[in-house]
Amino acid sequence: MSDVLIRLAQMKDAPLLPEIEISAGEAFRTIPGLEWIADDDVMSAEHHEIYIDEGTVWVAEMSERLVGFITTRLEFDENTLHIIELSVESGQQGQGIGRKLFEAAIQYASEQNLTGMTLTTFRDLAFNEAFYQKLGFQTLESNELSPRLRDILTAEAENGLPAERRCAMSMPL
Repeated sequence: MSDVLIRLAQMKDAPLLPEIEISAGEAFRTIPGLEWIADDDVMSAEHHEIYIDEGTVWVAEMSERLVGFITTRLEFDENTLHIIELSVESGQQGQGIGRKLFEAAIQYASEQNLTGMTLTTFRDLAFNEAFYQKLGFQTLESNELSPRLRDILTAEAENGLPAERRCAMSMPL
């Protein structure tokens, strides 16, 4: 693998992020019942700009080309950092780029004295729940969900994601 530079995203990066997410979504074409996700809408460049402006998006760059990103947001009420999206383009997956992006977010969360990180993802997929478990996240049971995480999972189900295949995870810092 070539050297990967992880850096804070800049506004000029925003138009490139949807294409990376589309490429990353190709992995769902091989998952029975989830193939449609590869053709689903992704976060717009304008939406990414909101988080870039907040300083909570990092990109992975190889040979002066973006190949991945992690978009997060601060959850002040819970003193946590929530991962909205982690995407690595299809041809670069499995090379540790996602882990490096995640490490940048952890470093930021630690510097901000946050108490943890959260996310929602698919259960039982090696590149989702199992990947985050390897990074130190724990899958939350329904009685452990904060109202915010419960609302996110409900909204995801209302938008067509199969509720029985989704979970929320957290990692204390």
